[in-house]
Amino acid sequence: MFIGEYGKFVYLTYFGTALSLVAMHFIIQGEMIWAMSCFIVSGLCDLFDGMVARSFDRTKAQEQFGIEIDTLCDMISFAALPAILLIVQGQFPLVNLFLAIIYVIAAVTRLAYFNRETKKKVSDRATYFRGVPVTYGALVFPVGYWVSEWLKSGSFQYVLLLLAPLMAFLFIWDVKIPKPNRVMYLFFLGLALVTLIGLWRL
Repeated sequence: MFIGEYGKFVYLTYFGTALSLVAMHFIIQGEMIWAMSCFIVSGLCDLFDGMVARSFDRTKAQEQFGIEIDTLCDMISFAALPAILLIVQGQFPLVNLFLAIIYVIAAVTRLAYFNRETKKKVSDRATYFRGVPVTYGALVFPVGYWVSEWLKSGSFQYVLLLLAPLMAFLFIWDVKIPKPNRVMYLFFLGLALVTLIGLWRL
């Protein structure tokens, strides 16, 4: 009846994208704790959606669809969402708009490169990333918000001016980043939980 794939192997990807849109809504409404909480959970969905998808028996077409839909959803969750954050939260409109543009261009470039490399048969591609994955922004920005607001209320708008260009640079920096192993997955999960608790104690 409909084009596309709607099996269980894409549920987590779609859920994470939906949370990103909810986070954008909260950013616009000025509800930053809710926004950052949704951002974190969206990042966790992306971190684990590949693992979940691989646990199902999929056809080659379904695997290819999974790659494409994951990248398109990442553009919303980890390119558009931080751009909205920059534009809405920034106290320097032109500077923040410029940084948002740079951030989005770097993020989509990183995603396009990743998609192209994923389709290649490279023997060691499974062991490392080239450049920092855009998903890491779902921890970097919330942690930055939590720490900066804990230290001094209202300081995140200035921290954002440093985090955004730094992350944009790291996305397209041609350096090998080891892919997370089980220990790193646990670390990311632990950091996410600690940050969530910290956010709601501000």
